[in-house]
Amino acid sequence: MRFNFNTQDSGSESFVYRAIVVAGVAAVAAALLWILWHLKDLIPTVFATILLAVGWRGAGESLSKRFGLSIGISLALVALGLAGVVALAFSLFGGDLLKQYDEIAIDVPTAIAMIEGSVEAHPWGEFVEKLIAGVDFSKATGPVAMHIAAILTSFGSALAFAVFAIIGAAYLAADPDTHVSGLTAFAPAARRAQIARFLDGSAASLRQWLVIQVYVVLMNAVFAGVALWAFGVPAALALASISGALAFIPYFGSIIAIVVTALVALPHGLGTAALAALAVGGASFLEGYLITPFLQSRSLSVPPAVLLFCMLAFGTLFGSMGVALAVPATVVLAVALNAFKSADPT
Repeated sequence: MRFNFNTQDSGSESFVYRAIVVAGVAAVAAALLWILWHLKDLIPTVFATILLAVGWRGAGESLSKRFGLSIGISLALVALGLAGVVALAFSLFGGDLLKQYDEIAIDVPTAIAMIEGSVEAHPWGEFVEKLIAGVDFSKATGPVAMHIAAILTSFGSALAFAVFAIIGAAYLAADPDTHVSGLTAFAPAARRAQIARFLDGSAASLRQWLVIQVYVVLMNAVFAGVALWAFGVPAALALASISGALAFIPYFGSIIAIVVTALVALPHGLGTAALAALAVGGASFLEGYLITPFLQSRSLSVPPAVLLFCMLAFGTLFGSMGVALAVPATVVLAVALNAFKSADPT
């Protein structure tokens, strides 16, 4: 009688081989997740660099096509033009703007102190004060102080990241094809064309989104500035610039702008604070519900619910930078979903 163990041996070897492969893939995936987690502060900077490069390249290509210039000269002219606009704006409004920011730095703590005094003067405020009188906040002040110190010492890192983003964007904008080819080289040969199309589609969508955001920021700042000036709100120019900058962040940015504006105007009277909040809120309403939907309907649109969840997710993972970059990141994810969903499974 003969016994054949080849089938069993072959099955055992196949099982061991598959187990080793699965364990190796899991180990590599775990290592990549560990690396990404420890580099999570760098990921938003890299994405911001790509976003800046996409906008820079788009403006350079438009200038090159219109005037027949080389792409290198066009990119240099875009950079010089932007720097010139910033320098001109600072020379015209920089002095008044800095003075108004100093006023804001004084008015906000004053407004907070006024609110605290009003709460303490109210009967229910006294009740809350008695309720927390026995609570020891010494354990909380240490972490808060450390957090504030970390914020103050992070300005150097923020400046370094900004320089890195500008230099990296210059390289990416000057020669995007080389970087795209290097990225697609890591993909399987059958998917390289599809990934290249995804990258091109992402660049086009991000470019459209950037154009919309430029209009959004400028219009919000202009509307808010005119309304604040008409209502006689102090530091109107600074508050308008803050409102316009925060318009870059959907939903949450407008709320923060209204709160900051009301706090700045509160020391000058409750009526002034109400008018200031009305001015910024009205500007945000016109921009957010009339102009932005019209612009997005002609280019791209992200569902509000999806956008809110993505903002919360990116904010949890990457902090304030994640919130600010959540919309363009969602645009890229939407392009990726459409690209790979429509791909031929064969």
